Formats: sequence, C-alpha cells, structure tokens
Amino acid sequence: MKRKMMTLLAAATMMTTASAQQTERIDRHQILTLYGNAEKTDSLYNFWNTYVQVHPKDEVAWRNLFEVSEKKVFRWVSTTKDWKGGEDYRKQLNVVGRMEKAIPGTYTFYYSAYEGSYLPEEVEKEAKQYNMTTFYMHHDAYADSAIAALPADALAGDYERWIQHLIPKCDTVRMDQLLKRCYESGQFPEETLQYHFNELQGMETGGVYCGAHEGDIIGKLILQRVLGVHQDKILYDENASMDPEYVKAVFGHIGITFDKAWYWEGYEDQMEKQRTIMRYIFDHSKRPVYLSAHNMQGYVLGYGLPDELKARLYNEGLTIRYSTKPYDNMAVKRRNIEQRYRLEYLRMPFHPKMKDTQLFSFSANAYAMNYMRLLHDQLPYYKKHNRERYQWLHGIFTDIIDRLEKENYDVDEFKGYLK
Repeated sequence: MKRKMMTLLAAATMMTTASAQQTERIDRHQILTLYGNAEKTDSLYNFWNTYVQVHPKDEVAWRNLFEVSEKKVFRWVSTTKDWKGGEDYRKQLNVVGRMEKAIPGTYTFYYSAYEGSYLPEEVEKEAKQYNMTTFYMHHDAYADSAIAALPADALAGDYERWIQHLIPKCDTVRMDQLLKRCYESGQFPEETLQYHFNELQGMETGGVYCGAHEGDIIGKLILQRVLGVHQDKILYDENASMDPEYVKAVFGHIGITFDKAWYWEGYEDQMEKQRTIMRYIFDHSKRPVYLSAHNMQGYVLGYGLPDELKARLYNEGLTIRYSTKPYDNMAVKRRNIEQRYRLEYLRMPFHPKMKDTQLFSFSANAYAMNYMRLLHDQLPYYKKHNRERYQWLHGIFTDIIDRLEKENYDVDEFKGYLK
C-alpha cells in the first residue's frame, strides 16, 4: 500500500511539473528502458493516461501516452505469445481511437494511427473479415497525411520513420524533401554521416551496398541525395525487399533483369525470399557487391546470411565484399585505412554532445567502437612493418578509449586491442 501511495504521489508531482511548463517528449532511451520493466511502464501509462484527460489537446502528451501504450502491448504479446490477442489488447486500451476524437487531423494522430496499425471503428464494422487491401489503404493514407503535416521541429526519428516508408515506394520526390529537412535540422549526427561516408569511401566505383535495414541506408541517402557525394554507389535496403517494385528498381540500377514470375515464386517464408534475392544479387551483379561489416547478423531478418554465402565474403575494413575468387583482402583493408578512410575526426569531437533522437542508426560512440573492432587486427602488422602508421592508428584508438572511459563505458575489450 505504501509503495502504491508513493507511486501516486510521484505521478501527481510529475503532472504538476508538466502542467507548469511545456510538455516534453519521452525520448528514445527512456522508451528503451521500459522493456522488461512492467512497473515503470504501467506507472508512466497511468500518468500520461490521466494527463491527457486533464489536457486533451496536448499533442506531446498524447504521443507520450501512445509510445508507452505500445510497450504495454509489446509486453502483453511477449508474455502471452498471442499476436491476435495483442491486437485486441491494443483496441482495449484504445489510445489512438481516443486520440482521433481529441486531436483529429493532427500530425500526432496520423503518426500514431500509422504506427499502431489503426483502423477506424466504422471501417472495422463494415469489413466482414480482416482485409489487407483495406488496411494498406488506410495505413498509406495515415503516412501521407503525417508526412504532409510533419512539424518543423520534428525529431530525427520521425524523419527516419517516413523515409523508411518512402524507400520501398521509390518516391524520390518526397524522400528527397525529407532527407534535406532531416539534414538541415542538424539532428542527424555528423559522426554517423562520417561513418557512412567511410563505408562508401572504401568501395570500388559503381559498387552495390547492401544494407540490412534503414539504419545502414538513410545516412548514405543523405550523402548521395543531399550532399551529392558517392552518387555512383547503388544502395539496396533489404528491409524494403518485400515490395517487388522496389526490388525491380534496384535490379535496374544494378543491371540485373527482374523477372516478376521469379519474384512471386512460392517461398516458404519471408526469410527464404530475402535469402534468394540476396543470392541473386551476388550471382548476377557485374558490379562489386558489399555488405556492412558491423551488422553481419542484421541480414535476412536478423538471422545472418547462409553459410555458403559467408564463405565468399572478404572483410575490407568497414565493409565486406562478395567474391567468388580469393584475393588479398588484408592489403585492401590497409589501403582503405591509409588512403581512403577519413579517421581524424575520431580523435576529438568539436561540438556539444547531441541528444540521440534517431530511430535506426547507432550512436556516435557505437560507431567509434565499430572502428576499433573492425580495424584493430591491422595493429600487429603495422607494429612490425610500419611504425609510423602503427603510432597513428594506435593514437586514434587511444583517443577514442579515453573519451569512452570519461563517459563510464566499459573499455577493457578495447584496451586489449592495444596490448
């Protein structure tokens, strides 16, 4: 009883504070802490659920309530393993339905309706059974309305969500507008763009970059379509491969013939189809094909590539190249380190630490760790054959480790690279 009373007092204090100043969005990291924390999730849900009753026009409060409610639904499904029941539980909470009545026609409603796969009550009543055509029609309509209403102060994660929606549709007009707005908002971290730049920088001219998901792709789209660099590289987003028109467009850029009958051949599941598409690109592309070295387990729905494909993958630093013929990939890796990658920015950031509002990409520190994990194997070679280069790379790693240590990261793994 005492514990419950303390929770209620804390919620009352939060509500008083929130009312006294502008409501703030719950950020990405706060949301992530809700996984596995039922008490915190329920407490936040009850707080924001009460708050929107007192402040029914507060869009930020509704967005917070929606984000927390989705974690409640996720917890329910994870516990029961019942996806259909999860949809019923979402309808029981009815956050988006209530939002539609309180703040109709707003960006927050359109965003939440899209994310929550919401169908209006009258549509559900008219539908005799769950109709995917009806669902996609409304789903796309919510996305279109949200993109049109996207506020000037949107966070990076919102830009990324709608860019993700537009990639498989090959809607380059609206996508370019969002990419430009996202970049000019200053919310897409410079360190992320630097990492994406270096991945492309190590590739050969006209190479194909296969990304496991939008986190591997959006930064490169900004580089190509906003900043005008590395436009010769072709990007393939595996996460968008369920749309045949997208695969057809990518195949066209690569120079591969797209066979619609082949695409729609019977596959046991989505995983098999994605494996088949990836294998087809490897086998038929006359261009060099690369994968992200830091995200090898991210491909094929997060299960990684089949063993027969892995046997033909050669690490070249930040990327891995597919090749049917063995070659000295370590020499290529050293070429990238010495001549192509721009690594000096890793020594010291010259801007305040940015708040991470991205949806898909890793943080600047995570990318810095990737450099060390992917390039440290060249330190012994340089120590023996090129002392000057060894001191340079060792110095960059030391600067990264010092910075991570000041931010209380566990750096034992990385210190081990320097021994």
